Amino acid sequence: MSGDVLTADIPKDARGEGFERVVPRRLVHKTAADEVLLTDAVRVRPGHFFLAVRRPAGHGLYRPDAAGAGDPTLFVEMLRQTAIYLSHRFYGVPLDHPFIFCALGFDMAAPGAGDADDGTVVLEVRCRETKERSPKRAAMTLEATLVSEGGVRATGNVTWQAVDPGRYAVVRRRGCEQPPPVPGAAVTPVQPGARVMAPELVGRERAMDVVVAELGLPDERTAAEEPGGTWLLHADQSHPVFFDHPSDHVPGMLLLEAVRQASRAALGPAPAPLCEWTMSGGRVEFAAYCELTAPARLVVRQSATPGAADEAALVVEVVQDGRTVASGSARWKAAPASGPGVVRAGAQEVVA
Repeated sequence: MSGDVLTADIPKDARGEGFERVVPRRLVHKTAADEVLLTDAVRVRPGHFFLAVRRPAGHGLYRPDAAGAGDPTLFVEMLRQTAIYLSHRFYGVPLDHPFIFCALGFDMAAPGAGDADDGTVVLEVRCRETKERSPKRAAMTLEATLVSEGGVRATGNVTWQAVDPGRYAVVRRRGCEQPPPVPGAAVTPVQPGARVMAPELVGRERAMDVVVAELGLPDERTAAEEPGGTWLLHADQSHPVFFDHPSDHVPGMLLLEAVRQASRAALGPAPAPLCEWTMSGGRVEFAAYCELTAPARLVVRQSATPGAADEAALVVEVVQDGRTVASGSARWKAAPASGPGVVRAGAQEVVA
């Protein structure tokens, strides 16, 4: 935390009280109260905020990995909710303005003993407007540090715009051959022969949380080959977290998870016994809307020669109808496994 901020300036919740209360759901664009991660916020000076956040115990999606590291998607979801909440509460963005997220990035601290039980956590955020405000648009960026009693747990940044409904309708239809589906309409583009990956191959525990599928037979690369390959995006609109509320496109958080899972699948087993890959950082940039009505491929390749055998850096392109709609990077590091052993299994059939 910054040394020039007094303890008294930090919200009451950030000092360990009142975590049962969360901010109103509408201010973070969530339907389920259990998915709200913010409990309070204070502005200590223009553009400088502290936010009390909670890490929900026993959450179905947000779980530590096999090495004991915190789920990076939980941290990024904190940032997503922070961007929306600050926009509405402190910057006067109307509640009916849709948000367009442009880019996000994060770096996670190395896992350590007791990470899951090191007390309360606080986000220190610095936010600024990147373009002159108008009644129809606000463009903003933030940088955030997640701090706990054990020190800095993660850092990250988000860039976004909030626009009025009319402008959003124009932007949303740009480049679309057909109008987007009504939010919440069931759409299931399944490519014949695709198999949803087994959860243990993408670092997940539950089959329902897998968002990538194999295009055909399982990858038969040898350990000596560079990680890479192509997967298919699997967007299950019944998922209670990724589709907490109706959407007419693939949510950005699901695309982040797809980048994470596809890169993890490309890596294969960790390079040392009793170790598991843990995601140490990443970034996703959104170039266009990823449609629910057409298949999207996740093309993975190694971005650079790693500095050590226990490190890897990969890039992932989300390609739909011949164009890149999102691009991401993922950095991984092998760490000693602290959870139960991982069983390597094959893929399971998609049920259309």
